[in-house]
Amino acid sequence: MMKNPLVSIIIPIYNTEKYIYECLNSLINQSYSHIEIIVVDDGSTDNSLCLLKELSDKDNRLKVFSQPNQGVSAARNLALSKATGTYVMFVDADDWIDPHTIEKCLQAIGDADVCFFAYVREFSNRSLPKLLFPQTRHFTREACKQLQRRMIGPIGQELANPGMLDSLGTIWGKLYRRDILDGTSFIDLKIIGTAEDSLYNCNAFRKVQKAVYINKAFYHYRKCNYGAETKKYKPQLSQQWNRLFNYMQATVTDEISQKALQNRIALSIIGLGLNECLSPNTLKKKTDKMAEIINQPHYKEAYQKLDLTHFPIHWKVFFFAAKHNMKRVLMLLILCIKKII
Repeated sequence: MMKNPLVSIIIPIYNTEKYIYECLNSLINQSYSHIEIIVVDDGSTDNSLCLLKELSDKDNRLKVFSQPNQGVSAARNLALSKATGTYVMFVDADDWIDPHTIEKCLQAIGDADVCFFAYVREFSNRSLPKLLFPQTRHFTREACKQLQRRMIGPIGQELANPGMLDSLGTIWGKLYRRDILDGTSFIDLKIIGTAEDSLYNCNAFRKVQKAVYINKAFYHYRKCNYGAETKKYKPQLSQQWNRLFNYMQATVTDEISQKALQNRIALSIIGLGLNECLSPNTLKKKTDKMAEIINQPHYKEAYQKLDLTHFPIHWKVFFFAAKHNMKRVLMLLILCIKKII
């Protein structure tokens, strides 16, 4: 690795004036200073852009671009086209990182293509670390193929914790060698609904030969931003996820990856149910909508083939209800899940 390589940090911004200072201060004050911070304001209607320009006047490492509102994927794609660093890191505007994050990643990455690390889920009243593996690890080319497969979906014992589905696939929490990302673009959320970062990584990790995981929680993921994309009802989510699955199908390389994608499709019933909970419809209409979803042929095939062996009892009951078309029981369980989380 060259001495003091430039690191490009990419941040899409949309109406996050409340969090901008905390996010950007965590970057500006990094112990490793040879960075460029590329911020794309995606048509904010609050004071975000003014605050960004104010901060950029004080630090020339902060480069501000703006565009009419096109979504987070377009903002990240624009930022990538402006990045000049040897390495790239993504940070979301309502999150922040520890002050030694970039320094520690550069020390660890060596000749690897990606360095990734654990994170902390920041709730309004508590902080919960999320470790991705039990200890720091180095991944060979073959092990990187398994990482890519896990980003497609879980198999075997990995099914014991459905909540980990996209924990590895986040675009943040990673330092990438820039040339690994060449030729890979983010797909618009209007097309695929969610998981644009997991899809991006499914493609990017096909090129990864070596990776390093640091078992330290450097990234702080804010879970109490009620304006975030994940808190909104998406009426077209089922159709959008069908397109997401088609895109992911193009990253499948073998039978195990195919099984992983099938398991993702089955597990997505949980997310679709939680999305329906956010709809303004009556409980009956929500229940009928879930029945319509689980009777689509590709969902039916996925959960009928889903191995329930490794699931905790509550998930076994959930997918038993799906397999037997028990729509009212399914909806009741989804409402319980929503209350718990």
